[in-house]
Amino acid sequence: MKKKKNKKPTKCIFTQSCGIFKNDILVSVGGSYKDILNYIKKNAEDWFPKAIKEKREIIEELLTTKGFAMMDKSFKGAGIIWIKSYKNRWEDIETLLHELHHMVFMVARQKHFEEEMEAQAFLFENLFQQIRRGIVNKLKDKGR
Repeated sequence: MKKKKNKKPTKCIFTQSCGIFKNDILVSVGGSYKDILNYIKKNAEDWFPKAIKEKREIIEELLTTKGFAMMDKSFKGAGIIWIKSYKNRWEDIETLLHELHHMVFMVARQKHFEEEMEAQAFLFENLFQQIRRGIVNKLKDKGR
């Protein structure tokens, strides 16, 4: 009889703070629209699920790509970073970096530090470290 291999988890979802900028980012790897909505219903303020529902068509379209970053006025400063998969390969890291660039740009525009390259660089570095660790740890924890 063949032994069943433990399948490594492919999905995770969590919230990452932007620190002093007071923005929260929902980070999802491989989550569906329903996964995102359910997580938000359990973990976010009451207005956020409504804002996500209003963007359903856009989000579902974006879920067909390798990744996306989204921040909308209706999100009240919150954002979403979604990545199709993460196996800690260069391709995955490059997708995360790409989407983080978009998110840092959106936070900088919202918080009016578009011209402050050093502040953006610090935010980018911090978010990359925290989000990458969060993804790796969440996927590893689920695999136990």
